[in-house]
Amino acid sequence: MRSSETGYLVRTDQGDWLCRAVVVASGACNIADIPSFANKVPRSITQLTAQDYRNPEQLADGGVLVVGASSSGTQIAHEIHRSGRPVTLSVGEHIRAPRVYRDKDLEWWMDAAGVLDDRYDEVDDIARARRVASLQLAGTPDRSTLDINALTEIGVKLVGRLGGITENGKAQFSGSLRNVCALSDLKMGRLLDRIDEWAQKNGFDATANPPHRLPPTRVEPAPPLGMNLASGEIKTIIWATGYRPDYSWLELPVLDHKGRLQHDGGVVSSPGMYLMGTQFMRRRKSALIDGAGDDARDLISHLVSYLDSRTARTRA
Repeated sequence: MRSSETGYLVRTDQGDWLCRAVVVASGACNIADIPSFANKVPRSITQLTAQDYRNPEQLADGGVLVVGASSSGTQIAHEIHRSGRPVTLSVGEHIRAPRVYRDKDLEWWMDAAGVLDDRYDEVDDIARARRVASLQLAGTPDRSTLDINALTEIGVKLVGRLGGITENGKAQFSGSLRNVCALSDLKMGRLLDRIDEWAQKNGFDATANPPHRLPPTRVEPAPPLGMNLASGEIKTIIWATGYRPDYSWLELPVLDHKGRLQHDGGVVSSPGMYLMGTQFMRRRKSALIDGAGDDARDLISHLVSYLDSRTARTRA
């Protein structure tokens, strides 16, 4: 896609389109975001992303290193360990959360209490808010909580965030694992405190179960700071390190130095271009299915004003 005399030229496999305005709704999770040092992993180790992974039958027998402890990483680590393979989980920034709280699904509480309606122009640091990891939630028939404690109870080993790999295949892990987990517990407590406050103010305390908290995340006193990937112990690495959008098709100066689309609440820096469906675009729920409606209504108002102003200028 590139600019044209009247607005934008969009090229597709069904022909070209000329338009005065365009909405980019191509998704925020097009490409697995793998660290650059992945190319230093020994060739004897198979590497997969969470996008590539389907089931443990894909994997060779032997140890598995799962990198990333948000929702995908925890679920993959759990499933692989249950297959009989030893699993080490590299834990970076994450947000721990109970699947069910006070007898209701946590997402129900977040929606009812207005957490998902938090706006991008009301938070202190929107750039950081857009980088926050997803909640550590899994969808299961029994709505059980799958967190780091649940994983260590079945034998999954924990290490800190993978910070790099040396030329000879030595993985280097952060020593801040305990602090990262403590911060995750703190964030969970703040979220549940907000829900409790809303429940009390809106008359739910009489009908909902009493407030409760999960025990703190358990971390061994001195987790390993390194691992020799060339030793043969690890046969597979699963990169559960998140995703990034693919804007390679945009031939416009609208990306920052990290390849992210520059916008203000979905209004892109290029006139007549809009964005939909990315993390915390206008609201905390912007990347969720039920967040599209409110964002679309806001952006449609702006888009209509833009088209009206262009029409008025043309007539003048």
